Amino acid sequence: MKKCLSSFVVFLMLVASGCSEDDSTTASSNAVAFANASVNISQEVTTVSLVFQNPTTTSGTVSLALSGTLTQYGVDFSTLPAADNNVLVVPFSANATTASFTFNRLVEATEDQIKNAVFTITAISEASITIPENTKSIQLNFDESPIVTAVKSPTVGGPTVPNQVFFDLSSGIETSVERTKWDLGFYGGSDFRVAINGSLKMAIKQTENTDITLPLPIDNTVAVGEGGATGVTNGNPAYVDGPNGLITQTAMQAISATDSDNKVYLVNLGYGIANVAPNVGSVNPYGDARGWKKIRVLRSGNDYKLQYANPEATTFSEVIITKNNAYTFTFFSLTTNQVVAAAPQKEKWDILFTPFTNHTNFGGGTYSYAFQDFIVTNRNGGTRAYEVLNSLGVVYSQFTLNNVNADNFNLETSIDQRVIGANWRNGGGPTSLPSPRDDRFYVIKDAAGNIYKVRFIAMTNAAGERGNPTFEYQKLN
Repeated sequence: MKKCLSSFVVFLMLVASGCSEDDSTTASSNAVAFANASVNISQEVTTVSLVFQNPTTTSGTVSLALSGTLTQYGVDFSTLPAADNNVLVVPFSANATTASFTFNRLVEATEDQIKNAVFTITAISEASITIPENTKSIQLNFDESPIVTAVKSPTVGGPTVPNQVFFDLSSGIETSVERTKWDLGFYGGSDFRVAINGSLKMAIKQTENTDITLPLPIDNTVAVGEGGATGVTNGNPAYVDGPNGLITQTAMQAISATDSDNKVYLVNLGYGIANVAPNVGSVNPYGDARGWKKIRVLRSGNDYKLQYANPEATTFSEVIITKNNAYTFTFFSLTTNQVVAAAPQKEKWDILFTPFTNHTNFGGGTYSYAFQDFIVTNRNGGTRAYEVLNSLGVVYSQFTLNNVNADNFNLETSIDQRVIGANWRNGGGPTSLPSPRDDRFYVIKDAAGNIYKVRFIAMTNAAGERGNPTFEYQKLN
């Protein structure tokens, strides 16, 4: 079995802990390492990252030697940039914190076949950058054996939270997508349902119209709730998707096979990504308002027909969205007018780091409300999870497969995609920064039956900036 080492986060900790006030290491020293030591390749195209301890002072290159088991360059895999004589040269720019190359898997491993490609840092053009011995190689595994243990830091992007990050525990692969890339998700299962992008505080309201050419007035009550001194304003929960992830609870009604049953909807597109960083310890995920659209969705055989326009328009655009059962949703952007790739295939991710529109009650009834540092589990892809409190008598380090209660995976609380939600972290206070709770961890079972224990060990970076989570996990079976 392959051994998966800790990520570059641990490498940074080791560098820091190994330096004392008497060391000659200065703030300008630098090092380069792979972000992961082992990755199981489940997609044809994968971005492989190297990470610098500090920003680079000049542009340059990192040279990598290629080796592996049962793999040949150009036959089993290729790279971009291309390698020459089993040497890959990866460029980086000045002031860079990362460098990367693209790994293209050309063939898959057969059952029980051990097949991998290994990349090892051999040289770097900037002489002041060191190459730590224990983090200079990465092994890309073709056989997709589940990772046994790992520490990961998803690229959420900092306190403006520009990205949603989908993470697959068994392969160690993250898929990071800018939140504004998509607006509508068209369900790939047997139902005909359309979801909205809750990470942007989108909201949607059904009208009585079936004619999309009729101008539609703006209704500012179609919004996600906002907190204030007098409580929550707006925030009608009917205008957002059911937060538990149940597909039959989308804000849009099921798309009927009878065209005349399908109404026009007014869509609040929510907010773009902010370009102003907040105070340390805070987040600022929402920038300018993105405006409004009106939409109508019909069936087209086993696919969807989307009609959309600006609210005042008397004409509209129309597109066929093909239903794809390999994905929970097929995503569409109302701003770029295109079908876009966002989430991985429905069983290829387990947890999602994202801003989230939830239902909550502050004492005056249930409202929609936006939560930050939220973690969603892949309900529709078969992921199940439950929370374990240390007060129950077993701490994370001592928790084994014998401690797993399989019945818990069948509870509605474990199926609900909010089982981790915001429960994993504290919000901070006047004299403290937000932080992960150290009194709990989570047990997660993926669609393939792999069982992991997972705990969250950071939600900020060393400077206290949010949008920088770190978690660790271990396979139990």
